[in-house]
Amino acid sequence: MEEIEQKKKASMIVREAMKKTRGEKIDPYIAIGAFIDEVIRELSKQNESEKISKFLENIAEKVRMGIYEKK
Repeated sequence: MEEIEQKKKASMIVREAMKKTRGEKIDPYIAIGAFIDEVIRELSKQNESEKISKFLENIAEKVRMGIYEKK
């Protein structure tokens, strides 16, 4: 499966999981926090802490720049 197809499929799975948390009336911040915790745990199995922290800093910078905002 190509990278773009994998990204689309992974995004679909995440959207379904978020929909399920809304259905369970879980606070969105708690649901997203749990998701991020699990992502970091998974990254920690494969990478060094410094590499993970740089990855997260890159995401934080994109947030600051407004890349993820709907326009």
